[in-house]
Amino acid sequence: MTLQELCATRGLTLDQLAARAGVLPATVARIDAGTVRANPGLLRRLAAALGLAPEALRDELSAARRRLGRTPRGGRPTPSP
Repeated sequence: MTLQELCATRGLTLDQLAARAGVLPATVARIDAGTVRANPGLLRRLAAALGLAPEALRDELSAARRRLGRTPRGGRPTPSP
């Protein structure tokens, strides 16, 4: 699931997630768009704001990038299974 999808299931917007995690909305939008990956500290903050374990959020975001064919900046495309 994307961050937007995860937020929707919790009745949140991306801006509300950003506020809860203490990060800029633009940062959350870039992570949701798959153009950047969250560093471990940011991943922990986002996961806590969503009520998820950091590993679960990482796995959800990775699966969403593969499903949508998105490549983070500096990354390589992830082959589809």
